[in-house]
Amino acid sequence: MRILFTALVIWEFHAGSSALSFGMVALLAMVTVPALLLAYELAIRDVRQGWIAAGVFVPIATSLMAYGAWVATRPPAPTGPLLPAQEPTPHASCVEKVGPKDLVMAIGTDRAVGMGPGPFNPLMVGDCTIMTLRHVGGGMMVKAFFYDWNNDVAFSVIDNVYEPTMPLQLRPFRPDAHTLVILDRFDKEVLYIRYLNPNAVRIRGRFLCGEAPQAVIRDDTILVGGFRIGGVFFRQRPTKGHVCAAIKAGTPGIAIRG
Repeated sequence: MRILFTALVIWEFHAGSSALSFGMVALLAMVTVPALLLAYELAIRDVRQGWIAAGVFVPIATSLMAYGAWVATRPPAPTGPLLPAQEPTPHASCVEKVGPKDLVMAIGTDRAVGMGPGPFNPLMVGDCTIMTLRHVGGGMMVKAFFYDWNNDVAFSVIDNVYEPTMPLQLRPFRPDAHTLVILDRFDKEVLYIRYLNPNAVRIRGRFLCGEAPQAVIRDDTILVGGFRIGGVFFRQRPTKGHVCAAIKAGTPGIAIRG
C-alpha cells in the first residue's frame, strides 16, 4: 500500500505535463522517492545497512548515468523549418479530398482546411489572429503572437524562433525535426505544433486575447470560458467541437469565442 500510494503521488505530480519535457528533475523525482521508500521498507525489516545503502545508491546512480549517456548521444536540436513526418492526415469533413497543396490543420476536434499553397491563418481567439503557417520549400514556418492579460504581446514565434518581449519562465525546444514546443515552468504546453505530413499539421496550446477567457486546445477538445484566480482558470467548458472550415490564404480559420 505504501508503494502504491507513492506511485500515485509521483504520477499526480507529473500529470498534465508534456511527455516531451522529460528532464533531470522528473528523473530524480521518479527515482529518488522509490529508492528512499525501498530503504525504509528494508530498514523496518532489519536488513543490514550495506544493503539499505545499496538500495538507495544503485538505482539513483544507474539512472543518472543512463540519463547522462542519453543526453550526451542526442543529436543537436533541429533548427529552420518544420519538416513533415509520415503520420496520417486527420479526417476533415468539409473536403472530399485533400489536394497536393492543401493543408489540414487539426485544432482539437475542429479542422481548418487551407486550400492552395497558403499562407494560412488556422485560428482566431476572440478578435486576435493567433498564428500564420506558411510553406518554405519542403518545410513549414510558424509565425505566432501570444498576449498577456493587458492585451500586450508577451512573446512571439517568428519563423520558428521564440522571441520574448518580457521576462518569462518559458522553455522553447524542438524535440525533433517535425515539432515545435513551448512549455511553461510547470512543463505544461503553451504551444505545440507538429507537422504531421506535407498536408497536415496539429496545433495545441493555451491562447489569450484581451480580457476574453483563455482558450485551451487539446487533441480531443477545446476549453473556453470559466473564471481566473491568480492566473489559473477554473470551470472552463468544452466547445461543441467537430467544426470544419475550408479557407483560403489570408482568411481566418476556426474562430474560438469565450
